[in-house]
Amino acid sequence: MARQVDVIVIGGGHAGAEAAWAASSLLPDGAIAFVTMDAQKIGVMSCNPAIGGLGKGQIVREIDALGGLMARAIDATGIMFKMLNTSKGPAVWGPRAQADKDAYRDEVQRLISTRTNIEIIEATVDDLLVEDGRVVGVMLEEELLAKAVVLTTGTFMRGLMHTGDEQEKGGRVGEGTADTISDTLLALGFELGRLKTGTPPRLSKKSIDWDNLKSQLGDAIPVPFSDIPPENFPPLQQVDCRITATTPEMHQLIKDNLDRAPMYTGAIDAESGPRYCPSIEDKVVRFAERDAHHVFLEPETVDGDSIYCNGISTSLPADIQEKIIPMMEGCKDAVILQMGYAVEYDIVRPHQINATCETKSIAGLFLAGQINGTSGYEEAAGQGLLAGLNAARLVMGEDATALGRDQAYIGVMMDDLVTTVPREPYRMFTSRAEHRLLLRADNSDERLTPLGRELGLVCNKRWSAWEKRKQELYTIKMEIENRKLSQLAKRSDTTIKELQAKLSEFDPRLVYRVVSDIRYEGYIVRQQAEIKRQAKSEGRKIPTALEPASISGLRNEAIDVLNEFKPATLGQASRLAGITPADITLISIAIGRHG
Repeated sequence: MARQVDVIVIGGGHAGAEAAWAASSLLPDGAIAFVTMDAQKIGVMSCNPAIGGLGKGQIVREIDALGGLMARAIDATGIMFKMLNTSKGPAVWGPRAQADKDAYRDEVQRLISTRTNIEIIEATVDDLLVEDGRVVGVMLEEELLAKAVVLTTGTFMRGLMHTGDEQEKGGRVGEGTADTISDTLLALGFELGRLKTGTPPRLSKKSIDWDNLKSQLGDAIPVPFSDIPPENFPPLQQVDCRITATTPEMHQLIKDNLDRAPMYTGAIDAESGPRYCPSIEDKVVRFAERDAHHVFLEPETVDGDSIYCNGISTSLPADIQEKIIPMMEGCKDAVILQMGYAVEYDIVRPHQINATCETKSIAGLFLAGQINGTSGYEEAAGQGLLAGLNAARLVMGEDATALGRDQAYIGVMMDDLVTTVPREPYRMFTSRAEHRLLLRADNSDERLTPLGRELGLVCNKRWSAWEKRKQELYTIKMEIENRKLSQLAKRSDTTIKELQAKLSEFDPRLVYRVVSDIRYEGYIVRQQAEIKRQAKSEGRKIPTALEPASISGLRNEAIDVLNEFKPATLGQASRLAGITPADITLISIAIGRHG
């Protein structure tokens, strides 16, 4: 007999880990099957050993506010914490931390092991079981049945790695592929695409002139990602990175060998690589006027020898990599431990999912992570949390939930994915959020922890911490008013340190947060008014039975776009390329008549 569980999560990356964790939070007495090819690879950092950054750090804070894993894991294993963009306003600050990648993987696995309702199954999924338009399970060596399935394949769907003209099947070095899933999805009618990403060489620290290179230091007082950090934060020894740079000679050698780079020879079938994290080949071509590009040499562990070369992702042949690395300052005698490589992989074009991560054509099937065309641990984890949450809600008989663009960067990401066709891996930036003054990294708890509590994601410990912090925020605000500091706080020539000194009995980070609200008050009120004005049309649902062709006066282009994307709300429809304000008016009228 086939075995029955509540939710099946496929894939042990960052999306899969968050999905399994979220589902287990909502279903404490349920059964979550966490299926992965190798249990020892759960939580592995495939590329950069770091978490966070501009836009990405906000997502990690939101995951934490909703009771997720990622912030807790990086706080326990971070080896260099740094707040980025502090020369600008707090709306665009981005927390980031370098990780001990081995410790990070182990911590994710440790956290997962604390949930007795998560069963880890080492297996490859051969097929999805679908009946009457609804997923009912997966085929391993035998059938495993469930009401909901979360698919998080990363770069493993027909993954193919390239180093020069050498090709090897796999989603990352030393691992296999998930080929049959692509065939299954195609057979189910899904439209697939193909994208590319890459990773740089790893060098031996012992072979680098480490001490004579410029240092990049972390913050003197590290700021944790999680609202419930370890008591001895940060628990691991803190390290610094080093900075070097490419050279004109290096650029010329790369240009001379572009005919051996897979992206330029046509060996890679993928549409595009990540525009915002390009390979060194792309950089020397696209920015031909530049003589040099920074390269950050980042330790992958506290005590290990491996150094990640942030800034020179490449698929050039091994012999060329061996020639260009010594051309960088401090790397004359550098030994390459692992060559850089590119990997191309299949995705499901995300116009086929809803903003809840559930597919539109197969009920109960949720997709999260790079399968949806995104790039990055943080984007994957945010989707995983949402997919796991909604998979569990489906099992519970509850309606799926989504996050709005005014609620979270996760909401911005999901809305972007379901209203555009990715031609390159999607990466989060603060510039993508029109309400970024409201979506600061420091107020994620205020925005999302009450919602997380309502949904069943937030534990008692986190909730108590939030209630205590909320009271302190209120007290600080009252003290600022009582001490008549409001006008002083609004003055641009008043430094935050001056105000923190006047309120020294409070947590300085919370003082900064309250002062930020005061300083941006006018803009925040304006944004809130705009959100309120748009709310009625933004969330207005488009009936699934409403045929675009039946809408009187609607242009053929608009009909085609609506048929392709099938937007769930009027707000989503308004952001589709090819839809005009006049089209929205006609759709709105049709919704009224249909309802």
